[in-house]
Amino acid sequence: MRVAHCYIISAILLFLQTAVFSDSYAGKKKVGADDSAVAEILDSYVTATYFSDRNFKKWKDGDSEGYPLTFIPQFDDETYSERIARLNSQTPLKLTYNSHVKSFIKLYSVDKRKLTAKILGLTEMYFPLFEKKLQQYKIPLELKYLAIVESALNPTAVSWANAKGLWQFIYGTGKIYGLESSAFVEDRFDPEKATIAACRHMRDLYNIYGDWFLVLAAYNSGAGNVNKAIRRSGGARDYWSIWPHLPSETRGYVPAFIAVTYIMNYYREHNISSIEPVYSYDDIGTVRVSDVVAFDQVSEVIGVSVEDLQLLNPQFKLNLVPAGAGNPYYLKLPKEYLGKFNRKEKKIYAHKTRHGLDGAALLAKAREVKAVSPKAVSPKKQKKNIHVVRRGQTLASIARTYRCYVSELIRWNNLKSSKIYPGQKLKVFGTPATGSSGKPSLVYHKVKRGESLGLIAGKYGVSVSKLASWNNLGRKRTIYPGQKLKIYGASARTSSKKPSYHKVKRGESLGLIAGKYGFSVSKLASWNNLGRKRTIYPGQKLKLSAPIKIHKVRRGESLGLIARKYGVSVSQLVSWNKLGRKRTIYPGQRLTIKAK
Repeated sequence: MRVAHCYIISAILLFLQTAVFSDSYAGKKKVGADDSAVAEILDSYVTATYFSDRNFKKWKDGDSEGYPLTFIPQFDDETYSERIARLNSQTPLKLTYNSHVKSFIKLYSVDKRKLTAKILGLTEMYFPLFEKKLQQYKIPLELKYLAIVESALNPTAVSWANAKGLWQFIYGTGKIYGLESSAFVEDRFDPEKATIAACRHMRDLYNIYGDWFLVLAAYNSGAGNVNKAIRRSGGARDYWSIWPHLPSETRGYVPAFIAVTYIMNYYREHNISSIEPVYSYDDIGTVRVSDVVAFDQVSEVIGVSVEDLQLLNPQFKLNLVPAGAGNPYYLKLPKEYLGKFNRKEKKIYAHKTRHGLDGAALLAKAREVKAVSPKAVSPKKQKKNIHVVRRGQTLASIARTYRCYVSELIRWNNLKSSKIYPGQKLKVFGTPATGSSGKPSLVYHKVKRGESLGLIAGKYGVSVSKLASWNNLGRKRTIYPGQKLKIYGASARTSSKKPSYHKVKRGESLGLIAGKYGFSVSKLASWNNLGRKRTIYPGQKLKLSAPIKIHKVRRGESLGLIARKYGVSVSQLVSWNKLGRKRTIYPGQRLTIKAK
């Protein structure tokens, strides 16, 4: 009995020293600047079809290490540092522990722990493939964790910059490494092809930099930004030395990678249990498809569900494999269906679906739809520009300036890779976001009292990181009233008519919405009676202007009396109703009131 009593006391002490319950902690934790971008990415994947519960076995929060189910362990800096040092001794990567890494550890182990549990499960589908290809290209196996930072192991992930897939390739880079993007197939969504492309890309970057953390930085922001950071740091070729000179999103990239490496090795200590997916890597096989076939045909003949075919073959955009003579494709199937497919292959191709269509008819119908869609203007009919590459520019930054795709720049200039150099002349077709001088259009914004960087960025349709970069605002991003900010290629959203309502999307904050439409958060909260907590939820409709009332002036009423009645100022009443200097009103007059 004494032994048991001592054990209970020790357990209570451990509980008080190392953990908090999820509800109490989640209510207090604020995501730091470093991890906010990753948190937004993770939030955007929570509702993705790929992460729906039907694709996983039942969620169970914890039960590892003997902890209670709702228990969330926390550890001191010394413990985190020792564990990461242990991991560092086993890898050629230079894993370190600091406050930035700590913020990401908390993100994955506390705020997003259920998603982390699903990611752990998805490693059973993808890590065997990653490890096989990484070994083939002689890349450290720990680089498999990069896909978690990039996409949370969602093969259909799409970023704000239209980067796609597990490894988040933009169209131009994907094309360089042989990834097809057509009306029917998106190879960036193909786990195997995208993994091979990622390995080739990382190997190319390592041949340039000779440091894996610099490879990660260049993978995220492009070689141009890394080269610029190296120059600004005096030629340093160490990630932490060039860290202050990297774009803000890239500064959080390597710390996130280190945190993911830590969590994937110490998730049990954080009371997180893997949620196993319906299929693991060993449950899946491949068949060769030599003729066009629809998922419905395969499903109806051999019994595999269309949903499972979509889960295992996300690269086929129309649930159709556009194979043909001399153009075979490969289809992933649960292993139990491989034999059936091989036995009934010809029957599958000939089978008409319940809708009366076979694969060839479906393909013809899809091509017909594609044929009537608007065609891109031929470069020959567009204005030709010559762009001289400046130091620090990349194909991506030039494409943004001229409102075109990286792939188009590559095609127009017959480039063999995405590498460009200062002084190089590039042909560019189309209408650039420029003035008559051929340089990116520049406007200045004078900061008003109460404006934030997010509010100004939203007003002109640019990102906060670009605004900070153009004006050398540094890490703190401090602005002050009267300051003049440079803004390139601004879309000036304020000039267009704003909608009356905004429907809240998952992951949006009040600040993000206010910035988008050029309002202050306090105004938006006031117009929608959000109270002190200012809570919003997906699907909620927010008013984008002050509610308007009409007041009919009664005999004996004055402007002051009416203003007090509605809690507004006399000057506001005069302005809203264009009463002029005399401020004359009369019985029966209708006055506009923009008030609660």
